[in-house]
Order: sequence, then C-alpha cells, then structure tokens
Amino acid sequence: MVFVFYELIAQGLVVNLRVFKERTYSIGVFLMTLLGFALYGSLVLLPIFLQTLLGYPALQAGLAMAPRGLGSFLAMPVVGFLTSKVDPRKLIGTGLISAAFTLIWLSRLNLNAGFWDIFWPQAIQGMSLGLLFVPLTTVSMDAIQRENMGNATSLFNLMRNIGGGFGIAAVTTLLARSQQRVIHLLGAHINSYDLGSQRMLENLRKGIASQGVDSFSAGRRAYAVLFGIIQRQAAMISFNTVFLFLGAAFLVVVPFVPFMERPKRGAGPRAVH
Repeated sequence: MVFVFYELIAQGLVVNLRVFKERTYSIGVFLMTLLGFALYGSLVLLPIFLQTLLGYPALQAGLAMAPRGLGSFLAMPVVGFLTSKVDPRKLIGTGLISAAFTLIWLSRLNLNAGFWDIFWPQAIQGMSLGLLFVPLTTVSMDAIQRENMGNATSLFNLMRNIGGGFGIAAVTTLLARSQQRVIHLLGAHINSYDLGSQRMLENLRKGIASQGVDSFSAGRRAYAVLFGIIQRQAAMISFNTVFLFLGAAFLVVVPFVPFMERPKRGAGPRAVH
C-alpha cells in the first residue's frame, strides 16, 4: 500500500501506475490476470489428474497436454489476421466463452475417461486462448501513449504472472480441501446400516479370501480397498469441482468486455512479451 501511495504522488516514478486511469487498459489487465489464473491453474491441475487418477506416465501425460499448444499454434495466425478485420472485443468474448465451455467440459470427466476425452477439450481450449491473447493485448494497449508503452506492457505481463501464481496456489488448495470434504461425505455412508456398502465389503472380503488370506486379514484389507475407492472418487469429484470453478470464472468476466473501447488506431496485433 505504501508503494502504491508513493507511486501515485511522486514525481520521479519507478512504476507509472497512472496508466490504470485508462479504463480499457485496466479492464484488459484484469482480464489478463484472470487468464493467467485459469491458464496456469489448469496447467497444474490436468497433469496431476492424468497421472494420479488415470495412471498416465509422465510422457503420456505430456502428450495429452500437447493439443492445447497445438490449438494455440493453429489459432494465432488466424486471430492475428481477424484482429484487423473485425472488432477485437468480439474475439475476446468468444475466447472467454469458449475457454469456459472447455473447462466445464473437463468438469464432466470421470475415471473412465480416455485419451480423446482429454484431447478435444484441450485442443479447443488452445484455440480459445489464441482468441484471447492477441486481441486482448491489442485492445488493452491501444489507448496507451507510446512513451508509456514500456511501462504498461511490463505491468500487463506482471499481472498475468501474478494471476498465474495465485491460480496455482488456489487450485491446489481448493483441490486438497474439497477432497477432504468429499471423503468425509462419502465415508459417512459406509456403515453397518447401508446394504450397498456392506454388500461391497463382503464381495471384497470374499475376493481377497479366495487368494488364501485368512478371514480377519481379508476383512481389514477389504476396508482398506474400499477406502481407496472412496479416495479416488472423492479426488475425481474434487477435480470436477475445480474445473467447474475455473470455467465459471471465465463466464463471470464476459460482461466486462463491452466496457472496453474498440481500438482507434486500426493497427494489427501488438507484441507484448
């Protein structure tokens, strides 16, 4: 807070925060922060899901993540062309809605998901991110004076990285807490009064006993196996919940896009590194 106050009143500025007076730039920075939040959050979330629940080795998990990069690679040149032909705000809105759709799609996965169930949401999500990065940069930077461009682009990228850091922390925390909560909810139904759980325990016990294990040990192992099943199901529900949260975050900010001004300079996409 002291830093912000000093930068707003000082003459010799280290970081010029007055660029945030531009409404379009401020909204653009907000959207880019959210984009970093969801992008880095889902980048961390999906490999954990693939390796811990679906049992993918590291290489196969990496290949399952590749369609996102491929989708962005294919979309970027097309979006760069479209940015100078149509209102970039329409591309941003389309990108946000498409990204939200893919995350909601991922929230419908289950433990029987195959490679193609992961491939298509990732590919479409990559195209959605392509629709966001170039137009969002173009619209956000259009109102910035050239002498402030370096300062504005630095803040723009800083907020994206900060959003990414918050996204990684948030999704891992939400995942862990949700999993604990769901385990307790599911475990509450495993008792001597529930016929379904008792029937499953008995089937597990018989299956283990058929391998030559004594009755007492078979009963203990059956409980352990059942708890493992509960943990997997709780983890799956938790992953779905977090994916749904990230998708909802994209949808919530769509109404902000019309408040951004259409670029007046008529230039193509601006490079922001």
